[in-house]
Order: sequence, then structure tokens, then C-alpha cells
Amino acid sequence: MSAGHTSSASRRGALACAVLMLGTFGVAAWDVPAARGQARSSAGRAIQAAAYVNEQGQMVAGGLLLIEGESIAQIGGDREASEAGDVPVDVYPGAVLSPGLIDCHSALAAAGDLSEREHALQPHVNARDAFDRYSHQLRLALVAGVTTFALAPDDRNLVGGRIAICQTAGPDGWPRVLSDAGPLKLSLSVDVYRPEREPTSRSGALGMLREAIETARAGVPQDDPLTAFAAGALPGFIAAPSGADVLACLQLGQEYGVRLVPIHTRDARRVSELASGQIAGVVVGPLDFSAGQRATEAAALFARHGTPVAIAGGLPAAPADSLRIGAALAARSGLAPAAARRAITAAAAELLGVGDRIGVLRAGYQADVVVFSADPLDLRARVLAVYVAGRRVFVADGGPQSGDVP
Repeated sequence: MSAGHTSSASRRGALACAVLMLGTFGVAAWDVPAARGQARSSAGRAIQAAAYVNEQGQMVAGGLLLIEGESIAQIGGDREASEAGDVPVDVYPGAVLSPGLIDCHSALAAAGDLSEREHALQPHVNARDAFDRYSHQLRLALVAGVTTFALAPDDRNLVGGRIAICQTAGPDGWPRVLSDAGPLKLSLSVDVYRPEREPTSRSGALGMLREAIETARAGVPQDDPLTAFAAGALPGFIAAPSGADVLACLQLGQEYGVRLVPIHTRDARRVSELASGQIAGVVVGPLDFSAGQRATEAAALFARHGTPVAIAGGLPAAPADSLRIGAALAARSGLAPAAARRAITAAAAELLGVGDRIGVLRAGYQADVVVFSADPLDLRARVLAVYVAGRRVFVADGGPQSGDVP
């Protein structure tokens, strides 16, 4: 089973750990009715901090952000040069504005299993149908700065179905499905092999996958995920635990022109150069403090050879801060800090196919903003506030200062 999909017992353990962590840091409680009340008062709003994370993942001084409706109207500059007008201003002295964090492969808020077990090929399954918007897990993720996550079928099916892109809050304060048209989930994990059905081996799995692609390509064009994937129009997130699995992905891409995003950490030193220019991107992680150098350096190795890198948090099995922990560990092992920030924001959005809507602080994009007390890669930094689609849905104890920008 993948790191992002664990037993209910382990999820309860992770939840207890996250609750303890939140209590330790003194984060204010968040509830939907309160968030909805704040939301109604925040249309047409300015946020002022000391700096912001730009589209390249760099820290830039001058953190003025203007919101109109659900979108960003301006980022950067100063009050006098803007067209803000007479709007409310939330002031966070010394803080850093970041795009909302994105977990690109998770089981967060899943109601039950994320796979059908009878058949290994399940392209028509959509993870949106497992989304539980009332899950208590969503609160823990939101107050840690996670605004968006990919609810993904697990690793037990060769073709597991469609990934749903969900948010921990929406314009009305309630969690929502942002898009049910995410990438197709595939797997070459050993979890695919089942004694009661095919495939039972790696060679059998690759044979079945080739047959499925060839059948989809040879048939009458249909509006279904497997046909779109086989035609190269839809990316596939594929669990590829070993270096041999990554090489199989490269071969499939060369044979059929399919767009694959391996989920791989283990053998990056051996395959990262070979993968250069051959895959749409790679998902690394989850990473935690027990990860060895072999795992934590994977992101840097792929990035060094020009492959777009996103880092998965593995929520809810991992702690709520797992995205930032993974990015910080990758940066410590050689990934450039700017790339590490993008790996949990912009790069994740791009690989999921929603990079034209979220993931960066840019005029016209959805106003998903997290206010950190310092650089998001600094694990001592606290989440001071979270805005989703222009609405402030969480604020830590004490709240922002209100008033004119100095």
C-alpha cells in the first residue's frame, strides 16, 4: 500500500499526533460557521505582509496583496501605487505571504477505501465520490496551510481511476471539490499483485497495461479517462517505487506517447538522468525526519536534470505539517529553496492540471493565500491566517492588525 493510504488505526494515530502539535503551537480553533461569517466580510480586501513568495518560488520584499471577489487583483507594490481604494486591510507585520500549499497525492478526507478490488482496471472510478467534506481531517490540514489536495485512488489497482482535486475550504467556508477532472491514477506497485485476480506479477502488470492502452487507442474515440490517457491528452500519475518501474514508465512513454508522472523516491540517483525530458514530472515523498539521504535527495536529483518536481505530503497518515517538512528536508539535501517552495505549490498545481487557476500569487488567479510568520521552509514558522478563494477561513490567536498600510 502507498505511503498516502494507511489503515484507519494509523490515521487515528496521525490525527492524535497532529492535534497534540496544534495544541503545542497554540493555534486557534477553526469552525465553519465562524469562517463563513468572516468570509462574508472579506470581499474586496487587502493583505499586507513584509514579503511574499513569487511565481518562481523566491522570497520578495513588499507583501501587499489585493483581492477582488475570489481572485487576486494585485500582488506586490505598495498601497500608494495600487488601486486598492478604501478596502479593509489585514496587516501582518514581518510575515510572509505564500500560495496555499498543495498536497498532490493524498487520501485526505476519504470516506472508506480508495480502490475497487474486483478488477485491476478501473478507469471510470472517480475519487470525488469518496470525498467526505465533513471529515475532521480537513481542519487539521487547513490550519497547517494546506488549501488544496489531490484525492487519489490508492496503489492497489493497475488503473485506479480519476484523481479529484479538492480544497479544505471554499468560497462559503465549506470544503469542496475544485475539479473532478484530475490525472488518471496508475500503479506498478507490488500492491497491484493479487492472488485472486490478474495481474499476479510485474510482467503480467505491464502486459495488461500495454493491452489496455492499445485497446483504447484502437477503438472508437470516447470521452473516457483511459482513452484520453492513451491518446496523450491526460497525464497519468503512476506509482513507480523502484528504479525498474521508472524505466518501465520511460519505455511506455516512448512506445505510446503517454504522459506519465512517476511517484518515486527510492532510486533517483540511478534513474534521474535517464528520465530527463522523458516524463511530464515526478512526485517525491512523503518525506519525514526518519527518511535517509537516498530519499531526501531525490527531489534535487530530478530537478538537477530538468524534471519538474512536486512533493507529496501523504495526508492524512502523515502529520499536518508534512508538506513543509518534506520541502525543508529536500532543500537541506540540495533542492534549491525556490524549487522547494514551488514543489508544494506551483509545481504541484501544474502537474495536477490546475496550474492556470491556483498555485501562484498572480493577478487573476484564485486568491488562495497562507500567511506565515517567516519563510515557509523554516519549520519554526507558524501559520497566522489562511485565505481560500479570497475568503479568510482561518486566523490564529490574536488575528491580524487592521488599519491602513503604513
